[in-house]
This record gives sequence, structure tokens and C-alpha cells, in this order.
Amino acid sequence: MRVQIVRNVHEALIRGLDAFKGPHVRKQKSRNGETLEYKTPVTTVYQFPMERVLFWKERDANPFFHFFEGLWMLGGRSDVDSVSWFNERMKTYSDDGVTFNGAYGRRWRNYFNKDQLSLIIERLKSDPDDRRCVLSMWDSYKDLLTLDETNSVDLPCNTQVYFKIREEKLNMTVCCRSNDMIWGAYGANAVHFSMLQEYMAGMLGVSVGVYTQISDSLHVYTEVYKKLQERLDHIDPFSPFSPESPYTLDFVSSYPMFTDADTEAWDSDLQQFLAYTDQLRTKSDQWDEFELLYINPFFTNVAVPIVQTWKLHRTEKKTQNALEHLERNCHATDWALACAEWLTRRIK
Repeated sequence: MRVQIVRNVHEALIRGLDAFKGPHVRKQKSRNGETLEYKTPVTTVYQFPMERVLFWKERDANPFFHFFEGLWMLGGRSDVDSVSWFNERMKTYSDDGVTFNGAYGRRWRNYFNKDQLSLIIERLKSDPDDRRCVLSMWDSYKDLLTLDETNSVDLPCNTQVYFKIREEKLNMTVCCRSNDMIWGAYGANAVHFSMLQEYMAGMLGVSVGVYTQISDSLHVYTEVYKKLQERLDHIDPFSPFSPESPYTLDFVSSYPMFTDADTEAWDSDLQQFLAYTDQLRTKSDQWDEFELLYINPFFTNVAVPIVQTWKLHRTEKKTQNALEHLERNCHATDWALACAEWLTRRIK
């Protein structure tokens, strides 16, 4: 098994690209084209999981999509329309064009007729040494079918999450059966699972610990990998001065999802924010009239400005105005920088 101990996802991507250069990979066919698969499971240990933003311009990750998807999951949503506003390709993963079968948030919060997140929080508050806090996403009844049965195009790739508190920090281990390294593991997964970890830690009143990702089949799509590797081939992944990121250079920092505000109101603030985003998406004018007050400053100072910026860029085609709005209103310097760089590349 390969183990990669990294500071953050920015470092993980460049180390992961290097791993696929060696002899420990095999070619494999898939429904979406040829892949290269690492021959053994790969474990990635994030020492600073809240440094979740990817800054490699060569990867050109859409930070608006990554940010919103994390909150969409925490809200227990499974609808196609809201998340595909940020990424049109998401529609191809729905069986009916309305919902996603394998949506993590739905499976966390209501799929198994229980809110697993609330139950785990309750257990760990009662017994911080509890070892039974397993968050399930894989449903063997619906997901594990015989070869002659019709299956969904959207099955959970990540299957379980383990939570435990040690030394007043919440550690999290995520198990994944099939992990696309570029788009999934060191892209969207690093964002939405670290947001899940921070949410759980905030609700428990403890600090964020280590995030460990175990990928049973870590793979890349051959053509995508080749193109990205060529763009980043000049980076030495093991130099003591590389791969530097805005985090390690102290240019940016993460904005906490939880402060001293009322944690009991966080979920209601989240639902209000998701409803507000739906209104932004469906209303063509007066895009700021729906904004309401939030108890937790994360929504006022980070979440709302980011989706308003997206509205200006995506719907109103006013990308320069979007950049100015982002600079004035978004207090999360990491997300603000990534969003600004991504928008600037769209202008160029």
C-alpha cells in the first residue's frame, strides 16, 4: 500500500501525479475510456484538511462548484438542478434528470431513515472514546446487484466514513472503492469531506484533526492524466521548497465554518442559504433581494458572496463585476483567491 502524508490537497495532487509515473500502475478499460490504476490501495493523510482549496492553474478546478457541492451535501440534498448550475456535466450522472441516486448528502441525512450525522454527534458527545461511529453511504440492497439487474449510473464511490475523537480533535477516515485521482480524490473529495469533518468537529465543540483517505482503486483517465502531467512536469514534488501553495506561503488562510456563534442554528442557516441559492438560480433580476440574516458569519461573509459572484458571472455574464463583488465581500482569503484566479482565466 502506498501512503502519502501531505499538508493539503494542493500538495497531494502533485505527489499523486508523480506516483503514476512508476511501475506500480496497470492499464484498465472503463465505461469512460482507458484508465491507469495504481496496483495497491493508496492512503492519503491530510495534516491540514481545512486547507482544502486547490490552486494549480494547470488543473483549473472550479472552486465555485467545489464550495457549493460541499454545502449541498451537508444540507442532505440530492437534486440535479441546484448543483448542475455550477457544473453542467453533473446532469450526466443522474438516472432521471431530477435527482442523484448516490448523492452523499442524502445518504448521510435521510436515506437510511435516520440522520446519521446527528446520531454520530450524539454518540461522540456522550462518549468521546466511542469506536462505533461509522457513517454509511453504500446500500448493499440497492447498490450491489446481480449482473442481469439494471443498476444506476450513479453509485457511491466513497462507501464509509469513520469518526473518532482523540486528544480533543476529531479524526476522520474515508474509505473509497473507486477514486478518480484528478477529479475526485484530489479535487472534489478533498473539499466536501473536509467540510464534513469541520462540520462534525464544530457541532462537537472540538478541533479538526487528521483526515485520512483510503482509496482502494486510485486511478486516472489516461488522456486527462497525460495532459495534466505535461503541464505540471516542471514541478519537483519532493523538493523541500515545492510544491508551495498560497497556504504555505501565508498568502491565504481558511475561514472557519464555525465561530462562537450558535452552533444549534448552523443547520437552519444552511437550509436558508440553500433556499437563497435556489432563488438566485431561478430569478433573473433583483438578485440580491432575497438575502436574509444569518446567525453564523460563515454564511454572511463567505457563502453568500461566493454564490452572488457566481450569479454575476454565470447568469448575468458580468465577470468583471463578479470579480469586484468577490473582492469586496468574500472574507475567506483562500476561496476568494481561487475564485478570482478562475474567473480571470475565463476572461483571458
